[in-house]
Amino acid sequence: MAKQIKPVRPVYQHDFILIDRSGSMQGLWEDALGGVNSYVKKLAKDKVDTGVTVIFFDSEGWGGSAMSFDVARDRITPETFKQLTNEDATPRGGTPLSDAVGRLVTMAEAGGYDKVSIIIMTDGHENASTEYSVADAKKALDRCRQRDWVVQFLGANFQNDAQAASYGNHMGNTAFTTVANLNRSFEILGGKRGLYSSGAIGASADSMSWTAQEKAEVSKD
Repeated sequence: MAKQIKPVRPVYQHDFILIDRSGSMQGLWEDALGGVNSYVKKLAKDKVDTGVTVIFFDSEGWGGSAMSFDVARDRITPETFKQLTNEDATPRGGTPLSDAVGRLVTMAEAGGYDKVSIIIMTDGHENASTEYSVADAKKALDRCRQRDWVVQFLGANFQNDAQAASYGNHMGNTAFTTVANLNRSFEILGGKRGLYSSGAIGASADSMSWTAQEKAEVSKD
């Protein structure tokens, strides 16, 4: 009798990109969108079997209490991803980062994914959350890290080490990038994403950690 081969269940993956659209992002907005487009293009080139969700967040006006959490691209394959433009969103309000992180993690946990890459891009500090404290958001992200999901904090023209640390993020997965190097920053992350996607030895969340040389490269003016 022939031995039955048990089918291998596929590894379900997803990429969540959370983008701060607060008013201070105005001067680097097109570079930020271009960086995200480059990241997804690299996923497509490397044939990473994942879906991509892009979310813009802010508060409705400076000091406004209501968070806007707009899903611009929802579970799109890299090959069919429509590039982001100013028609999708433009900068405006405050930065309810903790609330946005909390909602994002809830969305990710409901997806039943095995591997998840979360990129959180901001250009300033939390200043408008009403539902989640920084400690609450940290606990949510801790659950992601415990699953060996990647959590990346990218400071856009913003030294974000202290911010990322307050949310429990490892410095290896935290980077500051100048406006001129936003595109390059996402290219670097996209290149690392393929290894995390693979079944190779050591293909853990640490696969997307930044080297000292890479951090130095993207922080140059």
